Amino acid sequence: MSSSSLRVATGIMFLLGVCFCWFFYPTHAKAPSNLPEDQAGADISQQPNTPDKTTLPVNREPQDPVKPQQQSDDKNIGKQTPSSGAGQNASVTQNEPLDAAHENPESTTKPNEGLTPQPPAASPAKPVSGSTDQLIKRVDGIDNMVAITFDDGPFPKMTEQYLAVLDKLNAKATFFMVGQRIKYYPELARQVVEQGSEIGSHSWQHAHLDQLTKDAIIKDLNDVADQVQDTVGRKISLLRPPYGGRSDNLLAAARQLGYKVIIWDVDPRDWEDPPPEKIVAGVLEQVKPGSIIVMHEGHPNTLQALPDLIQKLRERGLEPMLVSEMLNQVQSQPENSLATDSTQ
Repeated sequence: MSSSSLRVATGIMFLLGVCFCWFFYPTHAKAPSNLPEDQAGADISQQPNTPDKTTLPVNREPQDPVKPQQQSDDKNIGKQTPSSGAGQNASVTQNEPLDAAHENPESTTKPNEGLTPQPPAASPAKPVSGSTDQLIKRVDGIDNMVAITFDDGPFPKMTEQYLAVLDKLNAKATFFMVGQRIKYYPELARQVVEQGSEIGSHSWQHAHLDQLTKDAIIKDLNDVADQVQDTVGRKISLLRPPYGGRSDNLLAAARQLGYKVIIWDVDPRDWEDPPPEKIVAGVLEQVKPGSIIVMHEGHPNTLQALPDLIQKLRERGLEPMLVSEMLNQVQSQPENSLATDSTQ
C-alpha cells in the first residue's frame, strides 16, 4: 500500500472516530433532564421517591356516623343489630371494663377483648323449645307489686345516686350487673346490697350468651357468681342475658346452675335517653301488676325519672319490690303463675 493510500485510510478512520464521539458521548455525559447535574450518575436508591403522577388519588369519604342500636322489644328479643358507639358517662382507664353508659345498654358493648379472652361460639344457636317456667317476663298472680330492674352497672357516680333515690323513697330494685364491672367497682356492689336491693347476673362482660356453647355459658355465669360471692358474700340466682337473647344452650346452662332467666314486659327504651317524663309515661303505658320493668344505669334521664316513676306507681297501688320477692310470693301460693316468654 502506498503512503498516500495509508494517509487517506488514516484520515477516514479519524473522521469516523470523531463522528462516533459526537453522536454517542453526550448521552452518557449529560445528567437526566429531571435531575440536577450534580446528581447525575448517583445510585438510584439515593434518589428521592416521587409519587407516580399517573396514580389516581384515593377517595377517602368520611364514614357515616354510627347510629344508636335499637333495643329489641320482647317479641323480637334475641335478634341482633349492629353495636352502637357513643359517648361514655363514667371515666374509663385502660384497665377498666368497657363503659356502656350512653350506648344502647341492651346491645352494649362489644366486650373489651383486651381484658378477657373470648369464649368459644356455639354452632348456629337452636331456638328456644317452647316456653318454660325458667324464662320469666312477668309474674302473674300478684295484685300490688312490680319490679324495677336496672341493667349494665355498676357505674361510678351514678349507682350511688340511684341508691340514694331508692333509699329516700323506701323502695328497692334488682340490679343486673356485669361481673367485670363488679370486679372494678366492688364498693358499689356492696352498697346495692346494703341498701336492701339485690344483684342479678348480666354476664361477665355483656356477651351474647345465646351464641355460646353450654360449657362457655356455664363458665361465664360461674365467673360472675364467684365475683359476687367474693364481693358481697351472697349467692345469685337471677340471670338477665344481655340483649335478652336466649337459646336452648342458655336455658340448659341456667337450669343446671339453678338460675331463673328474667326478661321483662315493660321497656320505656330509656337507653335512647328520652326526657324523664317520657320514660315515666312509657312505663305507665305498659305496666300492670307483676310487671318487670327494664331500665339502665348510667343514664341521667333515667335517674331523674326514678322519683316520679315510683310515686306514680304507688298512686296506682303498685309497690316496687325485688324480683326475688315477687317470685317467692307467687311460688308460695297454692297455684302460682309465671308469665313466660309466650304469654302476652
